[in-house]
Amino acid sequence: MTASAPYHELRDRTLAAVDARFAEPVRLAFLKDGKADPDRAAKDFSAPLRTKEELLSNASGGRAQDWQVNYAGAKAFLAINRAAYDGPMPVKGDKVQASSRPGEPWFQVLHVDDRHHTRMKLYLGEA
Repeated sequence: MTASAPYHELRDRTLAAVDARFAEPVRLAFLKDGKADPDRAAKDFSAPLRTKEELLSNASGGRAQDWQVNYAGAKAFLAINRAAYDGPMPVKGDKVQASSRPGEPWFQVLHVDDRHHTRMKLYLGEA
């Protein structure tokens, strides 16, 4: 059994207030081998979803170096309130749909960061 820290109630109220203002409807589609996972039904809920214009970066060694690295980072970020979320654990390869945005775009889960006690962070790329 996990004991509750004294600040948990305040933390949960704060996250709920942030989500009430900044969250948007999303659908989390769970996949297995590229198809709908029969053991994890899709989940509709609200969470803050932020997209970024450009996260393509170039790490160059400069003129004095003979190496160069190009990499593409996450295009979007979904911050799920752990206290309010009751669905299955998302994994790399699942998909997120921005249900209220024009065209209802889909994003692919590139990485799940579940180490934080407040939010589960999903880093998303093009689907």
